[in-house]
Amino acid sequence: MPMTVTLVLLTANDGAPALLQMLAAHGRDLELRHVVDLPGLRALLPTLGPKARLLSYLSNVIVPADCLAAFGLGAYNIHPGSPAYPGVAPEAWAAYEQAAAFGVTLHVMEPVVDSGTIIDAEVLPVPGPKARPTMAQAARQALPMLLLRQAAALTREEPLIPNKTLAWGGTRRTVGDYERMCRFGADISQEEMERRLVSFGPPGPVQFTLAFHGRTFILETPGGIMGHLDPPQPDRVLGWVCDTAAKGGPLEVKLTVDGQDFLLWAGEHRPDVAAAGFGDGYSGFVWEAPAHFRDSRPHRVEATCKGKPLPGSPRLVTFARLEASQG
Repeated sequence: MPMTVTLVLLTANDGAPALLQMLAAHGRDLELRHVVDLPGLRALLPTLGPKARLLSYLSNVIVPADCLAAFGLGAYNIHPGSPAYPGVAPEAWAAYEQAAAFGVTLHVMEPVVDSGTIIDAEVLPVPGPKARPTMAQAARQALPMLLLRQAAALTREEPLIPNKTLAWGGTRRTVGDYERMCRFGADISQEEMERRLVSFGPPGPVQFTLAFHGRTFILETPGGIMGHLDPPQPDRVLGWVCDTAAKGGPLEVKLTVDGQDFLLWAGEHRPDVAAAGFGDGYSGFVWEAPAHFRDSRPHRVEATCKGKPLPGSPRLVTFARLEASQG
């Protein structure tokens, strides 16, 4: 009798249930496991057999070498960008370079991000304006095509076959590279500034600054809503939000967990937010998970303010199981 293949899906993306269903439909003798973060992945490692494979799906978790080595059938990542754009925020760099096409890449995971052998890629033409949201939309359209093509191979014991015609190109971008593009010098041309605003602005948290005569000025963005839904804690959700275009007290945040709404006030002090230049820092919010969410199962969490989703939202969150009190 063949030994069961264990496929571990690493993602906090809210599309995980649909992907798990797709993989289950293509696999025989298959065990599917789902984790959302590195602690969850490490907790799973001792339970793995020799026929285990990792699939990282639109995850920002950097998996260390010792974890990668635990997967006898290999570890693979779906990179939300074309092979020409390895590294951080590929859609932003594609917009900046006015790429004519964009998509997603399936590749072997290595300790160095976006450096492993490419298995497959789906790259689509990008019509219309070459802005960051347009590139992100192209990636979203390419993603199901790539998954449908590779779902059966991901669920089988046999190694995935690389596409030898594909290779990483361009420069592997880092967070530092991205941040440098958001800092403007006094000599920047209007054309270059507009190009960067369109390419490196929303979606995603960003702060543009202008250095002038030895001082640094923060550029306010239209609408003014800035914030982030932070990586979850074992028993709570944290985040922050402020309105740079309006002065006043804390903002109301709507946190939606599995369709259930919770209203919070973002008035907790966040020294990190203040240090980054986003107001006085009194913009944090904390939501402690009620007992019925403390079940070690993934829950969909979405945070909005004034009708706008916060960067980092939605995400899947697994809260630690609440142990029964000892009597």
